[in-house]
Amino acid sequence: MEDNEQDWVEKLVKKSLVYFKQRNFQKAKGILAKVLKIRTKEFGEDNVSVADTLFYIGMVLKEEGNFNEALAKLKSALEIQLKKLGESHIDTINTYEVIGRVFLRSGNSDKAQEMFRKVLDNRLESLPHSLFHLMDLSQDLVLAFRNEDNLSEAIKIQRLVLAKLLQFYGEDSSEVTRVYISIAMLLKDQSRLDDALQMLDKSIEICSRLQHQGGFDTMILAGALLNKAGCLEKQRNFEGAMEVYNRVLLIQKEALGEMHPSTAETYAYLADAYANQNMSEDAIKAYAKAINNRKANFGDGHPSTKKVSSSLRLLKREKKARSLYEQGLVMKAQEDLEKAIQFFHEALDIFKGVYDVHPNMAVIYENISAVKVEQSLLEDGIAASAQALKIRRRTLGDDNAYTKGRMEVHRSLLRRLLENRNHKQGN
Repeated sequence: MEDNEQDWVEKLVKKSLVYFKQRNFQKAKGILAKVLKIRTKEFGEDNVSVADTLFYIGMVLKEEGNFNEALAKLKSALEIQLKKLGESHIDTINTYEVIGRVFLRSGNSDKAQEMFRKVLDNRLESLPHSLFHLMDLSQDLVLAFRNEDNLSEAIKIQRLVLAKLLQFYGEDSSEVTRVYISIAMLLKDQSRLDDALQMLDKSIEICSRLQHQGGFDTMILAGALLNKAGCLEKQRNFEGAMEVYNRVLLIQKEALGEMHPSTAETYAYLADAYANQNMSEDAIKAYAKAINNRKANFGDGHPSTKKVSSSLRLLKREKKARSLYEQGLVMKAQEDLEKAIQFFHEALDIFKGVYDVHPNMAVIYENISAVKVEQSLLEDGIAASAQALKIRRRTLGDDNAYTKGRMEVHRSLLRRLLENRNHKQGN
């Protein structure tokens, strides 16, 4: 091929990549098909430049979602590269990785893992030049193992990556922090919350040091804090979670602004934490901020707007139910038992309209039971106690101390009923 013609072909390849970045896949494919024809005719089917072209075509097909054709092109490119360049050549490694991503996106996680494992050692040994590739690869491997519910292997790979990054960059690097966070998320999914929090605290500590250096992305710190808040919520430490969410909001509002979608998401998380602490007024304010943000960014009909709006409506109904319940407690204290029962049932009806079971429903049933017993309606009291116990067992489990306490209360009511019946028969 003449130099002028070769330059022309290279310009065609560059033009196709521009179309690829613009997601104009049809034009990119059309140009690459032309380049493939020229290179095959000029150099033969086993030429490295032909492999390059097949690789680019496979990339385009992958982004189109045409996975079978993408695999065919990429495997053809790989066959040439293995023959001409060898297994450890960077072009061969890149092709293995892209084939892995095609398998991952098409749902074949086993094959994806196989391809990614071929790439991992090379990426690790090629640091620091392969840093960005390694970070992408480690996340792809996590996804592949997640899909197979093999979180332990995902953690093992992430720890391997972490050790290599620590060796090259030391602890104070953004990449190290990201891997700490990734491991923490996997540990959280295994319900190893204390271990996850330990990793997150480590990443937060590093971020706090990096903040004083130029160019640090504060969103890494925000991400670590968000994951920490999620762990704390799973431990039912809502007060701790609220404190962390408020810290995240300070970062997001400064870096992204009040109306950024990520800020809205944090407001929604914070509102949920407030709601779990029965801090209704604070929750309503946080939900309102999240909703205003969602509406401004996505409109009223967007699923994320609807989801937060639904949470706010739900909270307001719960607030009404709690108000009725509290009025029932007042009536009970004033010994207006009929009024107390009326308020308790109104509160219970609201909860029943929203939930199958909810801890607050158990509390209301327990109070109804106590009032019925006080009214000498022992059988009604036992029926309400049974409902309360059923909910406690479902929400807390049989081994919970409170559930066990309620079991004993219920047994004592049953014994009392039996004694009453025996007494009547004796008379």
